[in-house]
Amino acid sequence: MKIAYCALGDKRQTLIKTVFMPNSMLTRQLSADFVKSAKAAVANATLLTSPAIEEMLHKCSEAPAIGIDTEFVRERTFYPRPGLVQISNGRQVWLLDAVAVESSPLLGELLDSKATTKILHSVGEDLEILRMVGGRWPQKLFDTQVAAAMLGQPLQIRYESLAALVLGIEPDGGRARSNWRKRPLAPELLQYAAEDVIWLPALKDRLSELLEQAGRLDWLREDCRRLVERARAGDTTPPITRVKGAGRLPTADLAFVDALSRWRESMARQRDLPRRFVLGDDTLLDFARLAAAGRFGQALGKLTPKQRRSYSETLEKAVGSVNPDRFQLPATLRPFSPEEREQLRTAQKIVRDVAARLEVEPALLASKRELARLVRGEYPDWLHGWRKDILSDPLRAASVNISDLAETNRSPGSSAG
Repeated sequence: MKIAYCALGDKRQTLIKTVFMPNSMLTRQLSADFVKSAKAAVANATLLTSPAIEEMLHKCSEAPAIGIDTEFVRERTFYPRPGLVQISNGRQVWLLDAVAVESSPLLGELLDSKATTKILHSVGEDLEILRMVGGRWPQKLFDTQVAAAMLGQPLQIRYESLAALVLGIEPDGGRARSNWRKRPLAPELLQYAAEDVIWLPALKDRLSELLEQAGRLDWLREDCRRLVERARAGDTTPPITRVKGAGRLPTADLAFVDALSRWRESMARQRDLPRRFVLGDDTLLDFARLAAAGRFGQALGKLTPKQRRSYSETLEKAVGSVNPDRFQLPATLRPFSPEEREQLRTAQKIVRDVAARLEVEPALLASKRELARLVRGEYPDWLHGWRKDILSDPLRAASVNISDLAETNRSPGSSAG
């Protein structure tokens, strides 16, 4: 690995290690004996229920790091329904049957332990599943997908691709959308689930070494802590921003879209249904337009007979509570002025240039959506640490003063991402 240094910023020189690393230099081939042993562990993986789970968790608590993954079903429900929790120390694999064992305090203790690093690849909804089954959030998280992105790999690199690149092995993929709550699970599904975790400890060891050499291990630790903090904080996304096409409506209509989207969110949670099963976006927008025009009866005609029977009363209350004069348009739906659009384009170019010097994807530093928040005057949580050090001075060229934003946004909850 060759390391160069680049200077970023006008008023102060920030030295950042820039990594020039051919993919071939990432690879550390595993020994034939290790691979053989790991594949045997995968082949022998079986579902565990109590008391075997307790024995497994005691063994895992002695390991410095464990790989974790989850399998679940969420196609027809609002909340995910756990199927499996897979755990591996790199030599053995354990598959916790989350259908038979809906909660495990011992799993929670393992997740909460600061003595054992929890390795996952692209945490996504895994944190929610682990919280549901273990009752705790994982401490000392290591996300191998984020780690790889900090070494110049694609931001959304798949587990199978990363294992092949870094370890020289090729796990099977393509079974994530199976019904993981069906019992019995087919042997090929059990092996797929086991292979999803057996290589994680070895991946973590190699990626940690490379990040340490590149001076980016602290970046990963910071981002992983933030992933857990965001999961712990829960979903704070305004429901109206989930309605596709809402931004094209007049403000008076948006007041009704806002009320209907909040009603839909409540119904989806209450009935454990996907939002689209309660009311699709197109139907919601049509309903809002008609309700805003005072044609509630005609709006009800846009619903199916089942929807009318289930929701007419609560919909009438939701619409009746709307006061367009008191509605405040969320910042994310406010159209940019020509000056702001130019400011955003400049900020995007700056981020692309900095990312090119660091040899990472621009979205690892800041996505277009995140930069739009800065242009609107917000101060997201991702700017508290290493990104602030890297981007603060360059973004002044886009008239984004991060220090000023931090000061004006200093209030409870202002750091939510």
